[in-house]
Amino acid sequence: MIDRINGPNIKEVSISDFPKHRKIQLKNGMDLYILNAGTQNIFKLEIIYHGGRRYESKSSVGRMCASILKDGIDGKNADELSEFWDYYGALINTFSDLDTAGVNLTSLNKHSHELLPTFFSMINKPIFPSEEIENKKKIFSEKLKRELSKNDVIGYRELTSIIYGSEHFYGYNTNPEDFQKITRNDLIEHFEKYWGANRAFAILSGKISPSLELEVIEHLSNLRQAKTIYRSEALVPIQSLIKKGVFNYATSNKMQAAIKLGTVTIHRSNPDYTYLYLLIQILGGYFGSRLMKNLREEKGLCYNIYASIDRLKSSNYLYISAEVDGDKIEESIKEIKKEILLLQEELVSEEELQMVKNYINGKIMAGLDGPFRSSQLIKSYLSTEMSFDDFKIFNTKLSNASPIILRAIAKKYLDIDQLIQVIVGP
Repeated sequence: MIDRINGPNIKEVSISDFPKHRKIQLKNGMDLYILNAGTQNIFKLEIIYHGGRRYESKSSVGRMCASILKDGIDGKNADELSEFWDYYGALINTFSDLDTAGVNLTSLNKHSHELLPTFFSMINKPIFPSEEIENKKKIFSEKLKRELSKNDVIGYRELTSIIYGSEHFYGYNTNPEDFQKITRNDLIEHFEKYWGANRAFAILSGKISPSLELEVIEHLSNLRQAKTIYRSEALVPIQSLIKKGVFNYATSNKMQAAIKLGTVTIHRSNPDYTYLYLLIQILGGYFGSRLMKNLREEKGLCYNIYASIDRLKSSNYLYISAEVDGDKIEESIKEIKKEILLLQEELVSEEELQMVKNYINGKIMAGLDGPFRSSQLIKSYLSTEMSFDDFKIFNTKLSNASPIILRAIAKKYLDIDQLIQVIVGP
């Protein structure tokens, strides 16, 4: 008989294996990672360059460069390229973040012969059409203007600027007028210096046949070289970034005030990182977290509140974010600090600890579901120059974390007096 009263038993999830893959070093020195899995005849090729925002000569040059690649090659303008990808049902995406930039192609295997030559022409010899550049400037500028009407966006920008400094590549903010300062020559220069095989790695995932593998290898082996050779970047010293203070910014948006509490914190390579990550999840990393229960469910101070660690190649910072009514700011900050103090003074219950461990393991398992998602995990580790062995170390430490360890970590790294406090709103 089916038991309709008691729920199913909760079993501990155990994860230890990094996604299976092969690594091939090509004749031009570039590394190709092949993740051959899945049942559908589709593939995804992603090329990641060490050419993100930290290498920009002008604000947003990196982002604009990545975006404009899709807008023209010899023999095809932006509209014709778009129609070409659509005809074959292919997906093309470009990105540029703080540390890296890149492009990816997703398609049916049977169309690789038609698609790969055009794809590699796009990243080897883009034409940077002037008309499309001007259109992109307007689009990006207007989009940023709309974003800057949101208190939450302003708060995030100001927090990172205070932590790293307004001139630091992790801290400076782009303004709408900055896009108008970008020239075609700026984009060409950025592309030539940073988009090349000697600053890149590639990930090929999906159901990969031997012929498709050879085809991709041939194209990748002929990828152009960047003018600037890549060298690993040093970590940003934490001590140089430790700051504190309260910063208030008044805006015309009177809907709600945005609260950001944050500080620089330890890097993923630090032995304590796994425990701190777990602690932040308990504090505010999921819908039933302590901050969510206290400020939303019990006191009704906000609709959403969360805590997170932003993980970058050379630095990490943690922050707590919430949007509250203007007359609830002080009460909200008081309750946030109260929850931090509780983690420093009281032991987390075994039941809560195991639940959050299972939640984290569930997220990891979701990230390993299928070759495309697994390739994103590989990309994350390679982009931040973390060893694949760290995946197993993380999961082992996560499994072994205890309430006593977490309380010690809270005392060591969650210093309320060191939190920068940013308030944006009425």
